Amino acid sequence: MVAANRQTRRVALLVQTTSEWHRQLLRGVADYAREYGPWDFHIEPRGLLETMHLPRGWRGDGVILRLVDRAQERALRRRGLPAVNVSWQGTHSRAIPRVSSDESACARLAASHFVEKGFRSFAYVGPVGQPQYADVLGAEFAVATRTGEFECAAFAGEPNVPLHQQRQRLVDWLRKLRHPSALLVWNGVVGREVIAACNASGLPVPDAFAVLCAEHDSVMNSLAPVPLSNIDQSPLRVGREAAALLDRMMSGRRAPARPIHVPPVGVVQRQSTDTAAVDDPLVARALRHIRDHAHEALKVSDLQHALFISRRSLEHRFANALGRTPAAEIRRARLEKVRRLLIETDLPLSAIAERTGHPHVEVMVRAFQRQYGLPPGRFRRER
Repeated sequence: MVAANRQTRRVALLVQTTSEWHRQLLRGVADYAREYGPWDFHIEPRGLLETMHLPRGWRGDGVILRLVDRAQERALRRRGLPAVNVSWQGTHSRAIPRVSSDESACARLAASHFVEKGFRSFAYVGPVGQPQYADVLGAEFAVATRTGEFECAAFAGEPNVPLHQQRQRLVDWLRKLRHPSALLVWNGVVGREVIAACNASGLPVPDAFAVLCAEHDSVMNSLAPVPLSNIDQSPLRVGREAAALLDRMMSGRRAPARPIHVPPVGVVQRQSTDTAAVDDPLVARALRHIRDHAHEALKVSDLQHALFISRRSLEHRFANALGRTPAAEIRRARLEKVRRLLIETDLPLSAIAERTGHPHVEVMVRAFQRQYGLPPGRFRRER
């Protein structure tokens, strides 16, 4: 609740407004300000490649920004205002501390997501055309996959040329990779271009390449030939944490000695990774059947009838291929859909239960809490 006697803070938001991730971050800042403000914001609609500066003559109390270069940092330091950086760029300091999603944790999450699906070949396409980034995500993804003695290839594009102008180079690189491969991409713009290149090469997604975006962009996702899975970096929480830190700094408290890293919530699976790299063709068919019918009240016996196989044989082949039972895979697929609907819609729990093959809301809530550690209503509020 906003305190009636608090002085209004004037806060500049030097953050781009064109991506879904940054818009969610700004919502987190706004949520914090509504609860602990009042704050009066300065913000201008800007794009990814623009460098933003405080307007001449602006007098305020603090800044939340996406720090992109040294000139911007020097100009901000001259103003002497408390400031918090929410970008993966820039070095953390007490003068301009950083609050961001945990880049290393995102990479490890992507690797574990793919390994659990049985992949043994990995690839990465980073922020092509944005050479100013120190790409920790790609480096950590390579480390995480090599730890398991798997191979990870990285696309070496022209550093100052946008990816869409390197389509043939990308196509040639994709054709040389092993299939199937698990492919992590920097963002929705890169993901859309990669899937378009796969289509141009006759390499189906997700069967030849399972593609996972490090961040979500609803517009790019809607324009992609195949809906893109993404890592949920919880940008709303990043925004709230950044606003809370700036509030403390504007009240005279020192910034922390180390950056604040917000861990990712998990992977939001859509069609681009809705597959598994298994050698057993019957298990592959079973997974496709589960994917296509997870919204129904699907049982293991339904799989048996569809595949003409005994339960004992089916469970044995699932254990060899995936290390889990058919029943566990059905539950996982259902709960993944529950999670996606909680993130992407405002549907009530009763409607979500109906759309995900759960006969009772209470059963769904208990299963969700066992899987993710908190009930679905709280998950929706806190993500």
